[in-house]
Amino acid sequence: MGDSSRGPGGSGLLAAVLLVLLGAGALASAVAAVQYPGGTWMDRSTAGHSFWGNFLCDIARDFALDGRPHPGARWGRAAEWALVLALGVFFWIAPALVEPLRRRRTIRLLGLVATLGLLLVPVTTGVPHALALIAGAGPGFTATVLVLRGLRHRVALHWLGALALALSSAELALFLGFNERFRATAVPLAVPLVQRLALLAAVAWMGGCAVAVLRSQVGEAAPRSSTGSPRAT
Repeated sequence: MGDSSRGPGGSGLLAAVLLVLLGAGALASAVAAVQYPGGTWMDRSTAGHSFWGNFLCDIARDFALDGRPHPGARWGRAAEWALVLALGVFFWIAPALVEPLRRRRTIRLLGLVATLGLLLVPVTTGVPHALALIAGAGPGFTATVLVLRGLRHRVALHWLGALALALSSAELALFLGFNERFRATAVPLAVPLVQRLALLAAVAWMGGCAVAVLRSQVGEAAPRSSTGSPRAT
């Protein structure tokens, strides 16, 4: 029995949408970063944006960590929402690559719950921000584990996803451990650095899965087209 989201207009279209969202998120992040006045959690006097020293949510703040207004904050929030929506689309199309079929509905349901929770991340700070992350991370991590178990027949995607999951788990643990509401000490560079690595791995994994879905769609279309149309014979 085939997957209901596959076929023309199904997973292939959504895979293309996912790639567009990932590209849009990267572009919006770059625009926000260029306009970011300065400041990191290690040194609030730092000039401009630090690729390894700033969190993604820093570029979505109306005021930078150095206290100055951040004119690119809207771009930063747009980048976060684009990535959250990309995650939601990912959990909808990734099951098309997963075996066995019975896991697909569970992955999509957990992915939907995770996406709804993470949509609050760009508009919250402090404890509510941490709670939104946890609300999205729980079902998101569970869905990711199910995807990874179903991707064992695709070795490269399986291990790339495992790397993204490991880095994301480490980043969440570090973030909660050194959250400014719970610790008065400065945040170590390892915390934003691991988040950046986790984000890069996750984007690469989602993009890789999207490309795999598109290729599978092309592969399925080729045998159908080779049989010819009944009206052409």
